[in-house]
Amino acid sequence: MDKILVHICCGVDAVWALRRLKEEFPNSEIRGYFYDPNIHPEEEYELRWLETKRVCDELGIECIKGEYELEHWLERTKGLENEPERGERCSVCHDLRLEKSSKLAKYLGFNKITTVLMMSPKKDFEVLKSIGEKTASKYGLEFVAIDFRKKGGVEKMNQLSKEKEIYHQNYCGCLFALSQQRKGDYIPELVSFSKGRVAGSRDELIFIKDLRLFAENLGIKCKEESFQFIGWRLISSILKIDKKPVFHTVVYNSVSLKGIVRAKVKDVIELEDKRILYLNKGNIEIWQLKDKLKEISLDEPRFFTNPIFVVGNETEIKDNSKFELQLKTEFIPNSQSQNLIIGELSSENRLYFYSDTLIDGSNGCNIEDIKEVIKSNLKEILQNKVCIVVFGAKHIGNLGKRFFNERLSETLKKVY
Repeated sequence: MDKILVHICCGVDAVWALRRLKEEFPNSEIRGYFYDPNIHPEEEYELRWLETKRVCDELGIECIKGEYELEHWLERTKGLENEPERGERCSVCHDLRLEKSSKLAKYLGFNKITTVLMMSPKKDFEVLKSIGEKTASKYGLEFVAIDFRKKGGVEKMNQLSKEKEIYHQNYCGCLFALSQQRKGDYIPELVSFSKGRVAGSRDELIFIKDLRLFAENLGIKCKEESFQFIGWRLISSILKIDKKPVFHTVVYNSVSLKGIVRAKVKDVIELEDKRILYLNKGNIEIWQLKDKLKEISLDEPRFFTNPIFVVGNETEIKDNSKFELQLKTEFIPNSQSQNLIIGELSSENRLYFYSDTLIDGSNGCNIEDIKEVIKSNLKEILQNKVCIVVFGAKHIGNLGKRFFNERLSETLKKVY
């Protein structure tokens, strides 16, 4: 019996290619090997692994997770940073991945290898075939060269990816290729803007995909519902009070300031949990909390974008204090989050959680706690007595819950 080790780069390329392999080799043992040292950052690697695992688990294919070896890849591609897509750097990258796959196949006693990279329209099939055959023969293996794109393969891949709600990455994973695609001061995909799972982030999506994989492996039907919103990032901020730098946070959706703004207090409002200082320039507000400094979670979406700095009760502000402020932020029109529905919405009872945290990583749900709830309610979930809903984007105005309620309301209208 043939034993085929399949190098896998992502769930999207695997979702049809693995089905095609099973059709072509119905009596063979097929095992996956996820190995992509070119992917950066590591969160992207983890996200693609979770989706690869989900695709393989559904097909009953065991999949091995390779080590994350970015430094090794950087060493091998040194001097090729400016090579174009499909250039010499890509050839070196293919060679590295197929070399590692061949070594593993030989160690495990497999006699054939292949790669789902041949599924991608962005990769050169003949180059992959040549590298694959050369590398495989070096280890006494046969390389299976199938052009998965033929016979409507790309269309089938796209259709299945949509049906299975598979994360579709917007770059191959290579930071050099991405640098050529993106222009500007920085590349958001390669930068971490927080310690937490902020709304619309890769970390929030990893949280959702991890939960979905766990639930589906217990036999539970899951559904993701994505929604778009105007996202926001804090790039940099400085607050000085009477020339002394002050620890602070910035409220979501605060607009940037032009240069350095020097201002004084023109008005003060006392509230139960804070006092709001309105400055005389730039529509700037300072929220001084009655407690220690913390990140602010929004119960309602912010429709006004005045710059708001937050300080704690440990910060001294005098009536005649002078402020020096700088703020650079970014609005992202196409941010996306998602709700995860575990079980059937028609169930008698619903349990609610949320996927995002504040910027500092606080005020979030623990994934292991949710998994325990799923396991303890497994029988009831499978009997459509209990449904679990994980809302996205809670801390910026309960956007996931609002989207969910709106969709639920529209569904009820259609039913009744």
